[in-house]
Formats: sequence, C-alpha cells, structure tokens
Amino acid sequence: MGDPCNNAVISQVKIESVSDTEVTFSTRSESQTGNAHDCLLRSFTVPRAEVYTDAIPGAPPAVALAKGKRGPLYLSRAGWDVRSADGYHIHGKRQALFKLPTCAAATTRLLTHVSVIPTSIMVHGHLEGATEFFDLELLGDEAAPAQAIQWTGADYLDVRLTSRGAQRLCGKPRATTAKIWPIAIRVHGSPAIDQTVSGQVDILDLEMADGLQSLAYARPGQPIQLALTQDGVNAFHLTPQVVFERLGRAGATRRARPRA
Repeated sequence: MGDPCNNAVISQVKIESVSDTEVTFSTRSESQTGNAHDCLLRSFTVPRAEVYTDAIPGAPPAVALAKGKRGPLYLSRAGWDVRSADGYHIHGKRQALFKLPTCAAATTRLLTHVSVIPTSIMVHGHLEGATEFFDLELLGDEAAPAQAIQWTGADYLDVRLTSRGAQRLCGKPRATTAKIWPIAIRVHGSPAIDQTVSGQVDILDLEMADGLQSLAYARPGQPIQLALTQDGVNAFHLTPQVVFERLGRAGATRRARPRA
C-alpha cells in the first residue's frame, strides 16, 4: 500500500472479527439497482493488508481492530472492491475519493449544523430479523414522545415505541423498544432561525447530510440538530452563510467525519 492516494474512508463500521489475515465488519451496503431497499446492513471481509490503520492528520482515528468496536475504517481501492456474501458493494463505493492519507486537501466535509423544528420524522425500514418494510412516524402516536436515536450506518436504530406501535410492529404491546434498520429517515420541518419557510431532507442521503446523525428530543416538536451538506441546507431555503450570520457563532459549522 505504498500509493499515498490509495485509501478512502467508510464513516462507520462495526468490527465483527479479526484474524492475522482478514478483517470482517458490518456496515451499510450499496444498492445494485438504485432501489434503496437494497441498502441493508451487511457483512464484508477484506484482507488485513488492505486496511490502513496509521494516523492521518486531521482525520478521525481509525476504528480499533477488535470485535465489537465501531468507528471509521480506511480501506484501499482493493478493499473497497470487496462484496458481501450475496454480492453487494460497500455503500458509497461510487463516490469514494481515494486521496488518503496524503493527497486530500481536506480529510473531512464542511457541514452546517441546522436546528430544525420538525413536523414529521418518517422512518422507512424493517425490524431486526425481519424483511417486511414499514413506515413509522416518530412524531405520531406509535412512537414514544421522547427519543434518543443515533444513526451511524453500521447498526440498527433503537426506537422507543408506545403500546400501539409495539403491537403493530412487534405484535407485543408491552414491548418498549424496537431495533429498526432504516432505508430512509425523512425530516420535514422549519429551520428554527426562519419558521416562515420549510423543507425536507432524507438524512440517509449522503448528498444531503452527514453519515452520522443524532435525533434527540424530550417531546415532539422540539428542535433537533441536523448535520447537513450545502444541498441539505438549501433544502430548507437557507445557505450556510445565513445560518452562520444569524446564529452569530462559529459553532454553526464544523468539519465532519470523512465521507465514504
């Protein structure tokens, strides 16, 4: 791996196993047909020699190569070329930029944090261990009023349910949580700094948002923070400059984890 521009990053994986010669991890897979229903959580095995583990200035540390660890994984071109057992590539393969460790002008994307007052947070996905897809409105009567949901692309969402939601999704009205693999998470609402406009983004769309998101609120309608690209900010009829100026603080933008 002598080429200084040979590696690109997967923003988040979960390590499943490590041997002297191979690393197996789980992460979101790429669709083969353009249908997002193909973008499931799948396992991939790469030769250990194709994993780049040295520190890269300005980039998040690589995930520790130990079972159960989560974090960014830096792979060579050959590593990115692997497929899952059922023939799928790693999500983001077509957009992967092989400029690491030394050829990238920046190792991270500049994102804008936008506070959005949501009127709808619609999750489209399936339960762990199931294949049937469904819609769940997080601001409706099937989801608990308070949520603390983390999206990483390498694990299921832990969603709190009401008894009505638990009955429909799990067949168990006493269940309190469900593990859901999302195909889309569409957030509709108004930016807190200008509630006269509204917009919508799918935060699983890497053209619109960061690969890592946190949806945390104590009650429906409270503002949530979204890490958005230029296109994502535009979807709410704003610009990063407007967000920065109205907030009046440097915290409006940040460098995100590298994009896969």
